[in-house]
Amino acid sequence: MVGLLVLGLAAISLQAPASADGARRAGFFSGKLINPATGNAVKGATVKVFRINTDTLLGQAKSGSAGRFRIDGLDAADEELDVRVNGRAVHYETGWVGCAHNVVPSFGAACTFPQGRQTPFKLQHL
Repeated sequence: MVGLLVLGLAAISLQAPASADGARRAGFFSGKLINPATGNAVKGATVKVFRINTDTLLGQAKSGSAGRFRIDGLDAADEELDVRVNGRAVHYETGWVGCAHNVVPSFGAACTFPQGRQTPFKLQHL
C-alpha cells in the first residue's frame, strides 16, 4: 500500500513541471487589420511580434479573410511586445505599429503592446 502511495506521489510531482511550462506558454496576441479609409478588413498581411527592444521573433501570423490574426504560444514573461506588420504582398503598407494602432515607418515611432486581444490595427492601401 505504501509503495502505491509513493508511486502516486512521484507521478504527481513529475506532472507539475509540464503543467507549469504549459502555463508559461499560454500567452497570445490577436487582433484585426483594417483599411482606415474604408473600414474593410485587410487579409493576407503578416503580423510579427518581437521581444521588446530585441530582434527576437516570438511568433507570426497572416490575417485571414476577416482581417483577423492570432499568434499563440507566447511566454508569460514577454509582457510587452514590439509589433511589425507587412502588407506589401497585398498592396498595403509595411512598418511598426504605433501608439494610435496605425503603421509607422520607423521603430523609433512605434509603441509596445501587451499580450492579449488588441483593437484593430490600421494599414493604408498603397
